[in-house]
Amino acid sequence: MSASESEAVETWLSSFVRADAPRGEVARTAAASLFSALGEPQDRVRAVHVVGTAGKGTAARLVADTLRRSGDTVGLHLSPHVHDIRERFTVADDLPGWAAVAEAAAEVRIATEHLDQRPTFFAVTAAMAYVLARRAETDWLVVEAGIGGRVDATNTFNRDDVVTVVTAIGLDHCDVLGDTVEAIAAEKMAVVTGRCVAVLGPQPSDAVVAVARTCAAAAGVRLVEVAPEHDWRRDAEATATAAVAELVPDAPAVRFVEQPGRFEHHGEGSTSWIFDGAHNPMKLRALASSLADKPRPRVGVVAIGAAKALDECATAIAPALDRVVAVTFGGGSGPQGHEAESVAAAFERVGVPAWPAPNPASAAAAAKALDPVTVVVTGSFLHLTAMRDALQGR
Repeated sequence: MSASESEAVETWLSSFVRADAPRGEVARTAAASLFSALGEPQDRVRAVHVVGTAGKGTAARLVADTLRRSGDTVGLHLSPHVHDIRERFTVADDLPGWAAVAEAAAEVRIATEHLDQRPTFFAVTAAMAYVLARRAETDWLVVEAGIGGRVDATNTFNRDDVVTVVTAIGLDHCDVLGDTVEAIAAEKMAVVTGRCVAVLGPQPSDAVVAVARTCAAAAGVRLVEVAPEHDWRRDAEATATAAVAELVPDAPAVRFVEQPGRFEHHGEGSTSWIFDGAHNPMKLRALASSLADKPRPRVGVVAIGAAKALDECATAIAPALDRVVAVTFGGGSGPQGHEAESVAAAFERVGVPAWPAPNPASAAAAAKALDPVTVVVTGSFLHLTAMRDALQGR
């Protein structure tokens, strides 16, 4: 496939990113209509459905990797992507070729043209993942949910043998999901309705565990609770192990695998660059803990989404950073970041020297000029993409 053809697919997909995109039940119904028009590809094989606030992508990736090493093929849906949009729909642990992507896109595109409600970008990329997995005749499907649960576009399975995995739940996307952890937990646990078993990963709140138990009991769902390991990697491994045990009891042991934007390491001379998409206080605190053994001085190149609690985010990551270069992201109809000056001011308020940068290229240059041993690029997955492009001169 030529570069122009792959560009055409990406342009078509990006056309679904718009300010007036449907939300809530309207968005879920539009997704369900799209999947129905495609012949319910999400129901072709047994699936694992991963919901939660933090750790969804890691748990999904570990489950998929273990199923593959057991000898099966797996279609995997992750979001968001960091370096390549095809990260959202991998098959056999590889990015699909653009020719296969174009064929799947053509099928999905025809289906979208006959819907009453235009689906969201997220729903269309999920449809791409399902169609690519069906075309590859995978043995399994592993699906990471979006921000929600009950009204999420991925809450459209019609089989009762879907294994639900619930990772750590905390406050995020409160404007959509509710402003308490109990409300958010109820929204996410709603996906267990009509299923048989759910795996509850380690939770930071007893209140979340109580809601999960209540929801599972009300739905008649067996709840497998995973004991905390007090380390995000080991928690992810333990959660994935419990999920795989429900699918392939004699599968190989779960092993940690890196993935784009999740504590992703890059080296440049004597400096280590860490890219992590932590974008709320809960995830940023976990990132700060993971940085404890990384050498100083540490410089953060940080951008925070405009919908996030800026001071809480700065407070969460501040102990792990010595200096901060602040930058913003976004434009057009997509998500926006807080202004760089506001991000810098938030870090100054919690005692971390910070400077705003006008763009990612300037932020990269400013970080290097501070002569750090470790650079941490964090605050948003969108920010990671922009910074990687800047470092590679794109």
